[in-house]
Amino acid sequence: MTLELFPTDWQALWGPSGAAEPVGAIFTKPEIVELILDLAGYEPTGSRLATRPLLEPSCGDGAFLALVVRRLLESERHHHGSICWADAALDGAVRAADISRQAVTSARVLVRELLERAGCESARALLLSTTWIVQTDFLLREWPTPFEFVVGNPPYVRIEDVPRQVLSRYRALFATTTDRADLYVAFIEKGLDLLSTTGTLAFICANRFAKNKYGNALRQLIAARYHVRHYVNLEHTQPFISDVSAYPAILVLDRIRGETTHAGSLDDIDAHTLGVVRSQALGQDQLAGPIREFKEWYPSGAPWMTTCGVEHAMLTALNESLPTLEDSGDGTKVGIGVATGSDAVFILDGKRTDIEESRQLPLLLAANVTNAELRWSGRYLLNPFEDDPDGGLADLRDYPGMTAYLEQHDALLRKRHVARSRPNAWYRTIDRIWPSLQHRPKLVIPDIQSASVIGFDEGRYYPHHNLYWITSNTWPLLALKALLRSSLVYSQIRAYSVQMRGGSLRYQAQTLRRVRVPCIANIPDAVVEKLIAVAQKADQGEIDELATEAFSFR
Repeated sequence: MTLELFPTDWQALWGPSGAAEPVGAIFTKPEIVELILDLAGYEPTGSRLATRPLLEPSCGDGAFLALVVRRLLESERHHHGSICWADAALDGAVRAADISRQAVTSARVLVRELLERAGCESARALLLSTTWIVQTDFLLREWPTPFEFVVGNPPYVRIEDVPRQVLSRYRALFATTTDRADLYVAFIEKGLDLLSTTGTLAFICANRFAKNKYGNALRQLIAARYHVRHYVNLEHTQPFISDVSAYPAILVLDRIRGETTHAGSLDDIDAHTLGVVRSQALGQDQLAGPIREFKEWYPSGAPWMTTCGVEHAMLTALNESLPTLEDSGDGTKVGIGVATGSDAVFILDGKRTDIEESRQLPLLLAANVTNAELRWSGRYLLNPFEDDPDGGLADLRDYPGMTAYLEQHDALLRKRHVARSRPNAWYRTIDRIWPSLQHRPKLVIPDIQSASVIGFDEGRYYPHHNLYWITSNTWPLLALKALLRSSLVYSQIRAYSVQMRGGSLRYQAQTLRRVRVPCIANIPDAVVEKLIAVAQKADQGEIDELATEAFSFR
C-alpha cells in the first residue's frame, strides 16, 4: 500500500465535518481491553511506554484510551518515580483517531480529566488531549511515523454501508477490501502497514475474515509478511458493553516471522478464564486451559479452520488423503436453490387454477426438511423461465394466466434491482430456474442449522434459496447422506463454517465444497449398502460407526 499515490483529503470525501455520529461504534468491556493490552505487550514495567508510540485508529468515546493512558502514566512513575508533564516524549506517546466529531469530543474530555486527576495542569492536559486525539479518517490519513503499537476495536461497518465515493477510494488503497469484506479488514491492513519493525497490532474484531471468502486476501497478506502471535476466538461470548451479534476475536500480529502462535476459543470471559488465558498466552505458567501452541499457523493463507490442536491434525490428515466432495464421484455437484427477489410474488401458497400448471413447480423450503423425511408444505414456485436447455425467459404471450398474475404485481417487481438493471426482464427471478433440477434425485441441506440435517428428495421438488443441494452421477445419494450426517463431516463443517449466535453453523456451498469424503469408487459395495440402510435413521452412533469404516477406504 502506498498512500502517497492517493493524497485525497478525507474531508473532501466525507464532507468538512466528517461523521457527526459514531460510525460502527461498539464499545469493549474494560477487562477485555486489559487482556488485549497485555497480549500486545503494552505493560508499564518493561520498557518506557512514552518512547514506544501507540495508535488507536477508532477510539470512539475512549474505552481503550482510558486504559492506555493509565498504563502510560504508571510507566512514567515506574521508570522515573514521578511524572514530568513537560517531557516532550509524552507528546508523541499516543495517537488516536475517529471519524466522528462527537466521539472525538467525548474522548478528549475523558483523557483531559484523567490527566488532571493524575496531577497534570489544565493547560497541559488540554494540549495533550487535543494532540493525542484527532478527528480524521484513519484509512485516508497519512501518518508520519511507524508505531510500536496499533490497538483497538475497529468499526463494525459492512462495506455496502460506506458512502460510495469513500468506498471507491478504500478499494483503490487497500488490496484486502475484496468481495464483500467489512471495513475492519482495511483497518487491519493499514494498521499492519504502520507497524515498526518491532511493532504489534492488537485488535478485537469480527472473526469472519478467518474463514470467509472475503478474508482470503487478508489471510494471504498475514501469512506472507506477518506473524500471528495470538488468536483468541470469542464468538460464543459477549465481550462488548452492549449485547451485539458481532462474532468477535482477539487478533495480535507482529513482524517477527517464524515464531509460534497461541490460539484458542473461549466459552466464557469470567475473571478466572481471562486469567488463565493471560497466563497461558504469555507463557507465565502451563495451566490447563483453552489456549494451545501452534508451531505453524496456516502458512499458505488458507482459512483458519480451528484453534484445537487435535482437530487441526485430523483436518490436515483428511485434506492430505481424501478428495473434496465434488471430486469424490463423477458428476457430483453442489448448488443452491432459487432466490426470487420477491418471495411474496413468486411463492404461491398452493397450486392456482388461473395460472398455467407448467408454470408452477412444487417448492421445497428449509422448514420442510428432516433427516427422516420431507414434509412438503404445499407451496409452489412460479417459474418465468422456459423449460428448454437454454433456460431463457418465457414469452409472456404464451402464458396469459401467468402474465395476468405478474401484471398484478408489476409495480413491486419493477422496483427490484434485477428488474431495474434489465427492464425487459422485469418479471424474472434473481436466479435462473432450471426445471430439470426438480426431477433430479438430490440431497437438500438447510443453510443455517446445528444438527446435521440432510434431506433426500427423490426428484419431486425445486429447492428454495435457503437450501443447498447435491446431485451426483455416481454416488448412491442415501449412502452419501449417511456420510454427510456423520460426526466426521460435522467436525469439518464446524471448522470451515462461520458460527452463528447459539452455535448454529452455515452449510454454505463454499463450506460443502471443502468437505473431504472417501471416493465412492473405493468404498466396498457391502459398506455402501449399510450406509444406505442407516441414512434416514436416528441412531447417530450407528451412522458414525459406518462412516468411520467408509473413511478408512482411501
